[in-house]
Amino acid sequence: MRKSYLTVLALGFIVISILLNYNSLHNAEQSCIANDKTPNVEKTLFAFNWSVSCR
Repeated sequence: MRKSYLTVLALGFIVISILLNYNSLHNAEQSCIANDKTPNVEKTLFAFNWSVSCR
């Protein structure tokens, strides 16, 4: 019982981390657009490592 609880907790943490990371990426892109610039996005699998430059 305890092992399955910890597994669900760990998976929940991973899912929340991915969602928050995508939200941060989206906000960075929107910031470029709000400043009348074009976002240049580079990201890896699940967008864990990403960078946005505004041009």
